[in-house]
Amino acid sequence: MNHKKSFINKELPSISALAKGENSWRIDWFGDLAFPNRLFRRTQPSLLVHLSKVLDDSFRHDPSVLLSPDSTTPARFQRKVWVSAGTLPLLRIGDVWRDGKLEASPDYQFERFVDLQIDDSTVHLVKAGLNLDDKGFLLPLSEHPWHLNCTHSYCVMVELPAGRQLIIPCIELIRFYFGSSSGLITKLFLPPLQRKALYGDSQFDSSTKRLVLGLAEKISGASAADIGRMHLDPVAWRAAMHVGTSALKASVARQTIYPQGFFPFEGKTTLAAAGKWLSLGDHAEATFLVYSLRSCSHPFPFRSLRYKVQNGFARANGVAPPRQSQGAIRRSANDATDQPIVERDASNSLSPKVMQIHLEPRFPDLQKKPVWKDKVLASGDDAGRAGGGTSQAVESAAIGESGSEQRIRPVSLDVLLNTDPEKRGGIPQFLCEAVQALSTLEGLDIDLLTESDEDGWTVPITALSDAEGEIDIRLLICTEN
Repeated sequence: MNHKKSFINKELPSISALAKGENSWRIDWFGDLAFPNRLFRRTQPSLLVHLSKVLDDSFRHDPSVLLSPDSTTPARFQRKVWVSAGTLPLLRIGDVWRDGKLEASPDYQFERFVDLQIDDSTVHLVKAGLNLDDKGFLLPLSEHPWHLNCTHSYCVMVELPAGRQLIIPCIELIRFYFGSSSGLITKLFLPPLQRKALYGDSQFDSSTKRLVLGLAEKISGASAADIGRMHLDPVAWRAAMHVGTSALKASVARQTIYPQGFFPFEGKTTLAAAGKWLSLGDHAEATFLVYSLRSCSHPFPFRSLRYKVQNGFARANGVAPPRQSQGAIRRSANDATDQPIVERDASNSLSPKVMQIHLEPRFPDLQKKPVWKDKVLASGDDAGRAGGGTSQAVESAAIGESGSEQRIRPVSLDVLLNTDPEKRGGIPQFLCEAVQALSTLEGLDIDLLTESDEDGWTVPITALSDAEGEIDIRLLICTEN
């Protein structure tokens, strides 16, 4: 049994839909997609999450006990709750939650699958309850009872050497490859998916493989790399579109909606995943069921990416657009500490905010490629007038668009793939004076260039040089000794 040190993010917000109280609950599986209660939740589709109460408290020092079906209550007693699709970036099969907060994120059996070939000949769409060629069930209930109530949900099966197979639930595939922000993943579940809803202007230099994207209104820069792949790779675009079209097809046929998902690329990759080995017939450890994907080595189809965010998304981060009149700026009420996410439509009158979630890097290829944003600086005066409300604190938040008169903050999730606390937060102290001075200049458009949200405030040299790598002489400053 292979184990890896578990990554647990204690900063994740609480989710009110998950069980309250002192008991620990394990996310077992994801069920169907629906709008379960139009009275409270009109703007966001929801997924039915199946949870089991953990019976063996020793998992806190020995997570391997959770591999046993006896570690939880029987599947027929599962708790089922609806959670908005935009919350999916926070949820992984196998994670343990208590009182609405993440308690543990075990690695179960951790495996790396090297040089997998991903294409139509090796990847197949299957149902969780499939009996494979009468050899036995891919997911035998005696070893894995937790999908009992979702046997018609979809998974992808990847062929492995020696007649073995890798099984990935489609919802996990969607979460991993498109869960960089709540805005992006929600749009996948609301067909038809249109490019203009994600990005507008784009430029791609095929010789240098430099990509420039103008992200659409309310699309986060956290999803820039995913959208860049969707723009350049037709396989990625088809994979993104298929999520919604599969849901729409089931809805038109009046069937239970179990979304389908595929890899957003073709070719070789190395996957790292946490999950459980299962037998197939008389063959032990024939099927590896993925609970959560952890990394994928397949390269992105660009060498560098520069993106621009719209002012609407900048305002969600608490930054007012430059040169805006004071009367047009809406002051933001303060938020309560440990503000939970609730399953209701957010307020039409409260300003939206971004909730940043820090997770481990999942794409090694992006760690060596510059991805940075072009952000227009707000003037110092305008930035100071934004926010700072004095009314009663807002006690709850909700993912997605506003649509009610309830006092609930509309929020969006940004998944930032860096866990170093030293690289979090706003502009560093040593830059504040320069940024403030630049932002007050009139007649000039000043952009703040960074390689990413958490790059230590460095600028990749490709942003300053031409195609031959030469730096414009006007950018050089001569100083006397």
